[in-house]
This record gives sequence, structure tokens and C-alpha cells, in this order.
Amino acid sequence: MRSRVRRKNNHVSQNLDSFLDILTNTVGVLMFISLFVTLIATGSSPKTQVTIQTPLSSPTDKQSLWFEIEQNKISHLNLRQVRERELELSRNLPNCIRPENDPSALDYFSRQNNYQSCLLSILGRQSNFRTNTKNYAVRTVDRGVSLEFEPRSPDTGETTSQIAAPDSDFQQVLSQFNPRQDYLVFVVRPDSFEAFRTARKQAWDAGYDVGWEPIAQDAPIRIRTIIGSELPGGKSIGVQ
Repeated sequence: MRSRVRRKNNHVSQNLDSFLDILTNTVGVLMFISLFVTLIATGSSPKTQVTIQTPLSSPTDKQSLWFEIEQNKISHLNLRQVRERELELSRNLPNCIRPENDPSALDYFSRQNNYQSCLLSILGRQSNFRTNTKNYAVRTVDRGVSLEFEPRSPDTGETTSQIAAPDSDFQQVLSQFNPRQDYLVFVVRPDSFEAFRTARKQAWDAGYDVGWEPIAQDAPIRIRTIIGSELPGGKSIGVQ
């Protein structure tokens, strides 16, 4: 009787437990590092910067009344007065004829170029424009394209408690103009959002629409001149 020969199984089974342990530990460490970095980046430091976005604005036919808010003080730029001085100056300058907005016309682009050349010529003549309002010294910059407003005094403006007084400059502007025809624009520095909210509420209570724009602490306030507004580029602040 033949005895059976047992075959040896040379196949060695692999144990992956150690590999899985290493993989699990590695993933856990990576998750811990990601969580740690996220906590640091989202506000554990008092120096974390916050981006403040302005709401979408809508166009309006109303006329703007401009204010600056800096060091929690509200000051009136009085752009209306500056515009009147601009118009006085422009009476002695050539009149540029705006072409009709009809791109299909054969000479449309030629007339547009002539119109802009005429505007640039006028801007060059008013590049030395200077005037003062109660709170600001105003001059043209960018070759006459923009008006730059510089406070005449470091104490320019009214505090949030002062603008509540009936005889304050802020209240006088609100009472002088018509909320059906005018709206307020606030240029707000990073240190003055609390004052802005107070002034905006008073404007709303008086029936005015409001637009606003944040501006860097040391950035100059620049607004297009009347002629400069006719050139491409620039932006407007509508009702928000």
C-alpha cells in the first residue's frame, strides 16, 4: 500500500496589520496638522485681518453728497461747491461736442477720438485748478482728470455725538437738501466703521439713501473732475 505524499505549501501569507497601522497614524497626523493650521489662520491672533466687502450698488438719478469718515469723525467734502468752481472755469474753455453713440456710423470712431482729444486738451488747461471748501483744500491731479481732497486741519470733522446736535454741519446738510433728489456717499477709513454706522442710521432716519466705499487709511480721496468723468475708466458709488 502506497503512502500518500504530502505536498509542502511554500506560499507565505502576508500580514498587512502593521502597514495599516502606519497608514492610519500618518493620516491622523496630517489631519491634526491641517486642523492646527486652520485654527491659526482663522482668528486666534488679534492681528487677523478682516476683509469688508461693500454691498452691491444700484444706479440712481439722485445727486451725491460726499462725506469722509476718519478717526470716527464725519466731515463734509462739499463736492457741490467744488463743481460750481469747475463750471466757472470751464466757461472760458472750448466746448467739446460729444458725438452720438452710434457705432454703426462710418466716422464714429474718428469722432470719438476727436472728442477725447478735445477733453484732454481742456484737462491740460485746468491742471492747476485749486479751491477750498470749509474742511478741505482741493486741487486737480492726474493731469486734471481727478480732484484730490486734503483736510485743512487734523481736527476736521464731527464726532458721533456732535452730529446728533441740530446745529451740526451734518444735520445742516441733511436739512438743506432733499432726500428725493439727493443721496449720501460715505468714504470710510478702516478706523471709523462705528462712526459710519451711526451716521448712516441718521441719514436713513432722515429719509436719505446711502452709498459707501471703504478706503485705505492713508489713501488720498480722489474724485473725477467734470471733464475727467467723460473719459473711459473711473467708477461711481451708487445707492447700496
